[in-house]
Amino acid sequence: MSEAETFKLRVDLTKAYCETAKAYVQISSAGLALPLFFTQAIFGKDAAEKGIRLAGLPCSIVLAWIFFLLAIAFGLLYQWLSIRLMWDQLHESQRTSKNCDKPGFRQTWWVPRFGWLNRSMLFGGMVFSLYLGALCFVCFAAHALRR
Repeated sequence: MSEAETFKLRVDLTKAYCETAKAYVQISSAGLALPLFFTQAIFGKDAAEKGIRLAGLPCSIVLAWIFFLLAIAFGLLYQWLSIRLMWDQLHESQRTSKNCDKPGFRQTWWVPRFGWLNRSMLFGGMVFSLYLGALCFVCFAAHALRR
């Protein structure tokens, strides 16, 4: 396989993983609002007027929100760093002494690269955080339904 074919394959894989991360970010974003809708559906109009405070603010819901926010942060960071790595590799292979000072080819000191960071850890953190958030929400829902 040529270098260009290998790079294209890596770009396609990066796109696929970024699309998956995008879906996790969207699900996690919806998970942030889910307790509010759930409380309104279970407790009715009073819950809609007074919000989640009617049911109390149990630790499980706070943890769910924290884990959903972590999933969003991990997902967005994963996407940005993955695309940034592809960008850097593409331009590194095309950088010459004639274009090294031009935009897109020059290396800007203030743009973090994090080449040492294992992006799989970010992806795993995103998935793990989403599932922990969902588990905490289920604990909240079970507690709310027992009332």
